[in-house]
Amino acid sequence: MNGTNSQGQRAARAISPWPLCIFRKGEDRPRKAKVVSCRLDRPCGMLWEEREYERKRGIGMAEFVLELNGITKTFPGVKALDNVHFRLKPGEIHALMGENGAGKSTFIKIITGVYRPDEGDMLVNGRKVELKGPRHAAELGIAAIYQHVTCYPDLTVTENIFMGHERVEKGTRRLLWKEMHEEAQRLLDELGADFHSRMTMGALSVAQQQIVEIAKALSANARIIIMDEPTAALTVRECEQLYAITERLRAGGASIIFISHRFEDMYRLADNVTVFRDGKYIGTWGVHDISNKDLIVAMVGREVTQLFPKKETQIGDEVLRVEGLGATGYFADINFSVRRGEIVGLTGLVGSGRSEVCQAIFGIGPRDRGKIYVEGREASIRRPADAMALGIGYLPEDRQKQGLILNWEIAGNITLPALRRLARMGWIRRKAEWSVAKMLAEKLGVKAAGIFDLVGSLSGGNQQKVVVAKLLTSELKVLILDEPTKGVDVGAKSAIYEIIGELAAQGYGILLVSSEMPEVIGLSDRIVVMREGRITAILDRSEATQETILEAAMDDSTRETGASA
Repeated sequence: MNGTNSQGQRAARAISPWPLCIFRKGEDRPRKAKVVSCRLDRPCGMLWEEREYERKRGIGMAEFVLELNGITKTFPGVKALDNVHFRLKPGEIHALMGENGAGKSTFIKIITGVYRPDEGDMLVNGRKVELKGPRHAAELGIAAIYQHVTCYPDLTVTENIFMGHERVEKGTRRLLWKEMHEEAQRLLDELGADFHSRMTMGALSVAQQQIVEIAKALSANARIIIMDEPTAALTVRECEQLYAITERLRAGGASIIFISHRFEDMYRLADNVTVFRDGKYIGTWGVHDISNKDLIVAMVGREVTQLFPKKETQIGDEVLRVEGLGATGYFADINFSVRRGEIVGLTGLVGSGRSEVCQAIFGIGPRDRGKIYVEGREASIRRPADAMALGIGYLPEDRQKQGLILNWEIAGNITLPALRRLARMGWIRRKAEWSVAKMLAEKLGVKAAGIFDLVGSLSGGNQQKVVVAKLLTSELKVLILDEPTKGVDVGAKSAIYEIIGELAAQGYGILLVSSEMPEVIGLSDRIVVMREGRITAILDRSEATQETILEAAMDDSTRETGASA
């Protein structure tokens, strides 16, 4: 980037903290100043001349780029935040952790101007501000990147990046498309993207869409970036790419609030961690100054003595077996079995074909060869009703789209598969329905005011418990659980693990699909590893480690150890 820019050339953008730019004489506030040269060749989050202007005037030199004191926010009947505090230093990655319902989402919406606090102060670069809305927050350099990317799928990457702050020719309304495409592509290249700015957003993966969101934040000169569960839907390699991008943003002077339920994210990236619980501020620690055990206690308010409780279970006869299962373009030569009381983990990188195998067994995914046996008898499964009639239940990965009706009450969701049994003469016996729903909700520990609360109002962990309760209304032998703890906090995970262990103890055969290796290792009796649609290893629990699983998930070789599949 060294060199002299021509008179009409727009100044470039970059992520370096305080670039030493040389300006033409006579420029006071160099909004339109022409950069003559810069000693740095790394990109930064704002215009070079803006950085220099702020450096000369001491702006951005406060001890904290963001500070919130005594923030309180109340909704009808609920105090979402109660006198919470938070401080973010320049160039810091600060993890924000807590159970679902701890107040993290409300807190982020206050920082981004969606909500206004009832009490408390917010300071940006040492100056007190009262945000008038999201646009005001964006003008102050605050941007948020959410787990569920909000984009326009039919528009190009460039259009998504510059939505709301388009480049327009002075004196006209003509959009400067060439300039925007070039700028968008430059930002993507700097972030290590492997796609073009003229592609449509709908053609991109979740990880690629998140890169676009980061580029959008940089194009708007964001200095404070909030990442909300960014790794939840990413593969291992995509997580590594995101880690690298986040480190580059930090090196360039950006300050980042990183929200995650994954401890590995925190230890990999964060400098400090703040914990909220029940809307209250619990504390802030350096990530290396607090143990996992103490952090969990801070988050849930109690000691989780054993995250993966494994009850002594009598493993019985084979209840499910698949032989030579295949679907062209998805998976091939799948062979494994599940016995009564056994938990079989099915793992591999995202895209390895795990979910597709489960969907084929349940009758909602393609299958063009192979056989399925239930209790030793060959089964014909063409649709979910066939699978359920044979005693196979399925908990989908996307609980909100595939497992629940969000605008229905808890009772209606739980009893949906059992309405035929709960009906008499074509009429549903409401008292019987409510009795079943209440019994299962209490058994699984669903936290709600009552069974008539809408499912959409529940936390992720409680929604997942409702899906499990829904399965238990049917007479099942096999439970297929696809990512049962995805997007839930550590307290809810512990409760779900306890439920899975109890179900195995009751004699259910469980096929557990998960991307989290500690979860698979901690719960499973045997582990089936897949790569690119094929099984590469079958491991006993005693010999399974993160290293052996990763090796099998990323290596071409196929091996089988321990018990037979």
